[in-house]
Amino acid sequence: MIIHQPEIIYKEGHAILWSKIEMATPETKFPEYLWYRVPEQYAENLVLQSDAFLLPGLMGGMYYRESIQVRGTVSPRLAYHLDEYQIVLSHMMSKAIEPVDIQYERLLPLEVNPKAVGATFSGGVDTLFTLMNHAPETQPNPEYQISHGLFINAFNIVRKYSKKYDALFARYTKTLSEISIELVPIDTNISQAELSKNINAQNFSFILAGCALSLSSLFKRFVIASTFDHTQLRKGLVISSTPYMDRLFSTETLDFEHYGTHYKRVDKIAAISKWEFAQENLRVCNMPSLDSQVINCSRCEKCTRTMVPLYALGNLEKFVTFQRPLKSNKDALYWARKFNPELGFVTETFDLVKKQKPDLLPWLRVAAALGTIRFWIFRLIPNFVKNFLQRYGYFVDDYKDENAFEDYDVMEWIAAHAKQRSDG
Repeated sequence: MIIHQPEIIYKEGHAILWSKIEMATPETKFPEYLWYRVPEQYAENLVLQSDAFLLPGLMGGMYYRESIQVRGTVSPRLAYHLDEYQIVLSHMMSKAIEPVDIQYERLLPLEVNPKAVGATFSGGVDTLFTLMNHAPETQPNPEYQISHGLFINAFNIVRKYSKKYDALFARYTKTLSEISIELVPIDTNISQAELSKNINAQNFSFILAGCALSLSSLFKRFVIASTFDHTQLRKGLVISSTPYMDRLFSTETLDFEHYGTHYKRVDKIAAISKWEFAQENLRVCNMPSLDSQVINCSRCEKCTRTMVPLYALGNLEKFVTFQRPLKSNKDALYWARKFNPELGFVTETFDLVKKQKPDLLPWLRVAAALGTIRFWIFRLIPNFVKNFLQRYGYFVDDYKDENAFEDYDVMEWIAAHAKQRSDG
């Protein structure tokens, strides 16, 4: 694999930072160009360092077993830690990837003096909890006060539902400004690279870090919100984003922090349950086809397992983003429809309910029993049957669509620019 020198082009009010990725393996699905796009007002924050392309390129190289040649400048600190990062990640995903050799054309620190502290923002429990503890009004240490949120398009909202992204960005821009935080929109096809690798879905931290690194002239520190707590990680839940792993992405000018692993998810929910900002903006739903004005469907697995603790705490009615909140104990049976016993959040949810609202427990037990039966029935259905039923709208997963995260207009602009330059 060759990662070519990054370039910037301007198109339709946006700046696009891109790099050509040249694969040795024939007929791979890895994108020919990787890119990040921001409004022109943030163009000055984009950098021509190769760091932001090395991370997704490394994932492709490890998957296709290709050594990597970087024809650009890379942070010495990042390069130093990537050997260790590869070894740890390959132990976690030993059947899918293996460490590869990386050759660097230049190792030089970036000559910038960034001032901002950033964090990804999606509106979910983890990001809201992180924001609540790092907002200017709540975090006493100015070095850790978040000044900018990064809202990534084509990450957990697939490309064909970009209108939903636009509606959420408009909503969150307004609400975050009220607590002195600027929301930065960034578009990318990096998730398309993850999809083409077809490795563990929990390997997403390089996407978050790549987006932050592309704006290295803006961020001096970037906080990545935790997904699992220390207890879950000790049990062997596979995820690339951990307090140890995320810090390995740091450069001489940008420090990465991982926050929240010392709290269980129900503890995070309890913490944000009385925060008015969270009550007005919480978004946990994983149903990508929702109408752009509907934040949470209130019936998917993520919605129900979030509503149950809020309901047990007596604060659910204050969360206006749930269109159909639980109103009685028996409503908790909706959890059975999408119940997943393999996730690491079930036990802690039951423990919280036992303390806060024990009369809800019998209903949750029924939901868990029915949901577990349903889960294994659906798990045992052969793939050819699922593929057949997709034509009728069942077992359709928009995230697994071959072109879920690519914008082909951007790819055409980049290809035309590259051809013009080579001809010229």
